[in-house]
Amino acid sequence: MGGIAVWALGSALLLTIGGCGSIPLDPEAPKGFDLNGQWVINRALSDPPPNERRLQAEADRALLEMGRMGQRRRMGMLAFVTTDFPVLASKSMIIEQDPKSMGIRYESGAYRDVSWGERRRGLWEVNAGWTEEGLVIASRADDASATETMRLRKGGRQLAITIAIKSAGDALSAVRVFDRVSGGH
Repeated sequence: MGGIAVWALGSALLLTIGGCGSIPLDPEAPKGFDLNGQWVINRALSDPPPNERRLQAEADRALLEMGRMGQRRRMGMLAFVTTDFPVLASKSMIIEQDPKSMGIRYESGAYRDVSWGERRRGLWEVNAGWTEEGLVIASRADDASATETMRLRKGGRQLAITIAIKSAGDALSAVRVFDRVSGGH
């Protein structure tokens, strides 16, 4: 994998949800699944954020070695992964959830809106809904796929987010855990 860091996958579910449409997702939140509130990273339980400078340096090295623009495009996607998936580097976030969607504001100022069901978001086809595992956000682009699985723990006071991203043979996986400091039921 060209030296790209790969964290352990947190769930067998991630292996089966390759992207949008692979498994049916229920667009209705289960009773009691409430993400509203302010969340702060639990560093002890979370994987560290990806090192984007190192990933970009590896992409540049691969470009020189391979001499092909396709290799840079593929590996370069992972180098900028926190742009599309800010939760990978986020230390805190505020989530507002309603019956049709949720909005997430990250401390970096980035904002993400997720609607339940299938939608097009920039380069990504996104399908968001629930399985017995929790909230699943499955995204697919021409040369990449990503799955985010959100599980509430400790009576809704903790949120574990497992992220798995694949891009033309390269992969990046991480688990980020957040503690609720305000909001929710």
